[in-house]
Amino acid sequence: MNNFSIAPWKTAHSYDRAYIRTIKDAQGEHIAHVCDLDDAIPEATANARLMAAAPDLLAALREYVERHEAECDPAGLPEYELACAAIARATSDQTVTA
Repeated sequence: MNNFSIAPWKTAHSYDRAYIRTIKDAQGEHIAHVCDLDDAIPEATANARLMAAAPDLLAALREYVERHEAECDPAGLPEYELACAAIARATSDQTVTA
């Protein structure tokens, strides 16, 4: 089992530092900061939102894999293999294979 911070994660603008996007867990604890110097990096907010969505995305991928494994033999399906690879990358769990 992985010891991730408690979901859901949220993004917030850090008021103690200009142009810092903060990712916080469900208890308001800081997980990460995304720098956006001079508010000039358009991807910074999108990157922070993607990071905040990570727990939900991981849960959705796990559900997808579990359902496919229960209903059929999904080996060889490109989307199943991509989902397994993403789960392994997020969890460093080498037991998840396509």
